Amino acid sequence: MAKIDDLADLLVEELSDFKEQLKRMEELSAQLKLIKIRPDITLLQSAISAPLVEQELILKNQNKELSKITKKLTKSNYYPNWLLILSGSIILSCFLFIGISIFQIKQVEESNQAYYKKGQKEVINHFNKFIEDNPEAAEMYQKWETNLK
Repeated sequence: MAKIDDLADLLVEELSDFKEQLKRMEELSAQLKLIKIRPDITLLQSAISAPLVEQELILKNQNKELSKITKKLTKSNYYPNWLLILSGSIILSCFLFIGISIFQIKQVEESNQAYYKKGQKEVINHFNKFIEDNPEAAEMYQKWETNLK
């Protein structure tokens, strides 16, 4: 029985130690509830901020390049210079050709009028000379002219 008493004493002792540990844990739990824990996020912030800074630099560079491109596009011609010069030359050549053609046509008309008048005078002179040289033809001409009237 002594052994049972020893075991009972040991069990009582262990239970009292367990109660003390339980009370101590309850006190610590109450203290933990009062303590506000603030997590240390400096590592997280540095890990996140480094790529953000790099991304901002890349974005600024892209915006600079984009603004340069838009300035160049607004200053650029929609058509290449050689095409503008070529089309201008062709149009100028066409106007020049048309102008020269009109001038030559007018000159041809004037020269044709002059040649017509000259030819008309020559024909009349030739006809009058023929009539003077051939009195029979003159009589026939006068008869023909009177028949027409």
